Amino acid sequence: MGEGRRFDAQALAKKSAELESSSPPDILAWAIAEYRPRLCISTGFGLEGCALIDMAVKIDPAVPVFTVDTGFLFPETEALIARFVARYGITLTTYRGEVSKAEQERQHGLSLWDRDPDQCCQLRKVEPTERVVAGVDAWIAGLRRDQGRSRASIPIVERLAHADGTPLVKVSPLARWTRNDTWKYVLAHDVPYNPLLDQGYRSIGCWPCTRPVDGNADERAGRWAGTEKKECGIHFIGGRRGA
Repeated sequence: MGEGRRFDAQALAKKSAELESSSPPDILAWAIAEYRPRLCISTGFGLEGCALIDMAVKIDPAVPVFTVDTGFLFPETEALIARFVARYGITLTTYRGEVSKAEQERQHGLSLWDRDPDQCCQLRKVEPTERVVAGVDAWIAGLRRDQGRSRASIPIVERLAHADGTPLVKVSPLARWTRNDTWKYVLAHDVPYNPLLDQGYRSIGCWPCTRPVDGNADERAGRWAGTEKKECGIHFIGGRRGA
């Protein structure tokens, strides 16, 4: 795409439609070539993020990857992150909320996730993610359309906006994939994944808010169990989508 079309909403919508028939590695290759170096891959080291990293480092071993440490990660998640860094040599940057966990407890008391999970997610996950994506032109995420109703219509490429109105391009290479597609890739390529996924967890976030569920349950049923909440809010960033 020409320089003037890299952020044009109509051009990006057309490109998104064209990429509907492309594989996730091909979509990643396009995004990296188009927006490097001002791009990043976000991951909480769920199954999708693990697959994306495996694909991306084969295209560009130094592709920037970031994660957010909420202070409430499962030990299994922390071990997986260390394993990925050792195996892939990825350029991983870890961000934390500007309000520390200790300060959060002083300001809001213990167990904020029980009383106001949206506020807890804002402090621990959304705020640091906002800081990261504020410095890039393109943000690559592991969203899939079959993860839930709020994600059912996500485009592969969309033009969002930073807080100051400048453009932000969001790329979802796995949008068309199903959970089974993702598992097939991970197993076929021997990609490390969180062992909690073999213990009844279908989607993994912070330990206070994540539970194992029945295998037939909705993929995100174990997140913020007992509430209507299904999203932490990071994919509201950019002002368009509530995925």
